[in-house]
Amino acid sequence: MSWNDGVTKELADYLESLHDVGKIAIESVKMQVDEEADKLVAALDSSTPFDTGGLRSSLTKTQITDRPTWYGHRIAYEGENEQNIPYQKIANSLNAGRSGKPGTRFIAKAVRKLKGMDARIYGRFEDEINKRR
Repeated sequence: MSWNDGVTKELADYLESLHDVGKIAIESVKMQVDEEADKLVAALDSSTPFDTGGLRSSLTKTQITDRPTWYGHRIAYEGENEQNIPYQKIANSLNAGRSGKPGTRFIAKAVRKLKGMDARIYGRFEDEINKRR
């Protein structure tokens, strides 16, 4: 049965390599989600259409911790201006526009950059798998 020795070793090596696939997949998703969130914040920060700085400085990114089965970030304009208008409401209004004033679509444009993230996550996973071979 010497013909089986190489096959058995190869199969054992393969099964051992599968042991870490789940961990690598989760790490890959988290790394890519973090990178995408940082890019989204940078895009929003650079395109926020107010010179006063109040709206721009209210942009926050916080990790979601209140949902144990989720991983991600909450990106929002936090707080209120001096007239007690929530910054998120101001940002949404500037994005969508109002009668007589068209929206700038700055939020929609930034979020559109997230399109195709699943393929980038898969690419990250493949890169991480290949690094560990």
